[in-house]
Amino acid sequence: MTPRPAAPPPLSVVQSLVNTSELLENRDDLTTPAGLLAWAAAEELPCPARPTPADLTRVRRFREALRRLLAGTEDAASTLNAELARTGTRPLLQPDGSVQFTGDNATALDTAITRVLAAVVTAGLDGSLRRLKACAAEDCRWAFYDRSPNVVSRWCETSVCGARHKMRAYRARQAATT
Repeated sequence: MTPRPAAPPPLSVVQSLVNTSELLENRDDLTTPAGLLAWAAAEELPCPARPTPADLTRVRRFREALRRLLAGTEDAASTLNAELARTGTRPLLQPDGSVQFTGDNATALDTAITRVLAAVVTAGLDGSLRRLKACAAEDCRWAFYDRSPNVVSRWCETSVCGARHKMRAYRARQAATT
């Protein structure tokens, strides 16, 4: 897929995690320890030296909760809130007035998830999270950053998912009139 330009920091790490799975190509980069290590290294995040199957399951569950959040699905909050509690993610006011997020950092994976959660919370507070979306196509759900002035984009690529949706709608209208 030819993606739109990446989301700006700090949302780029959220977009990167969500897009480790590409539904159209039936690809999931987080099914093996090597895949998780590669993603964490690319994002400069800590990761367990030897991720366990439980680590992989946790990250995939977290990723899919983020995807549901970007798609506007209400059930995402419970999983994300559970990760906030599990990692102890919380804001800390700095002497210069800035806010940084910290967590209990019990494990390297907790630290990585804390950093992703910090990006989500920060973007939620400044309003930029509404620009990071999951494609409206049920068989795609690719994360993209909506740079449109009115924040109304629905498709990762209008020429791909948007065109397929429009063609299906056209065919449905044609079938209804015959």
